[in-house]
Amino acid sequence: MTTPPSSTLTPSLSSLQRESLDRYTSLLLAWNSRIRLTGYHSMDQVREHLLLEPILAFHFLRQRIPDPLPRIDFGSGNGSPGLILSILDPDHSYLLIERVEKKRVFLDFVARHLALSNVTILPALDRPVTSPVVFMKAITVDDFLHDRNIKSHLSPPAFFVRFGQDHTKACHPLLSCVINGGVPEWGQHISFSLFLLEFSG
Repeated sequence: MTTPPSSTLTPSLSSLQRESLDRYTSLLLAWNSRIRLTGYHSMDQVREHLLLEPILAFHFLRQRIPDPLPRIDFGSGNGSPGLILSILDPDHSYLLIERVEKKRVFLDFVARHLALSNVTILPALDRPVTSPVVFMKAITVDDFLHDRNIKSHLSPPAFFVRFGQDHTKACHPLLSCVINGGVPEWGQHISFSLFLLEFSG
């Protein structure tokens, strides 16, 4: 497969989106002093390392993901990318799966504080899901495919959006690209690898 050319994005955020993302960041940093959610300790660090990737990925993928497919963030942790995507994409529901209870408490608090009615937070997949789009950051595709609850409830195909590369034998790459650009209001720029895979069962 030939490598597609780089895509350059400079997404703009609405004032409501910026406000919600700033509130998320403030809550993350406040909670991080009590439970470890991230190694970043400033607004700028969180914006650069936790917000920009999902913002750029959302703007790149929003015309490429079929509208009715369910969206799952597997291993939601501190809320990146799942909570970020739900802020940017209020017209779709996001299922955030996080095993660690104290992290689920944080995710639930932020979702309620920001009135994110399109977010459901669970410790494991407990319902049938067909052909989902699965977003992952720290968790690998193999972790997802070997989860017993996933095996019980998921009907393939599944489409994976993983930040960074993840070569899994059960999957074949649909697209691999580098996205450059940032949010102009922040004056930040980032480059990262976005790897899309399809699992057919």
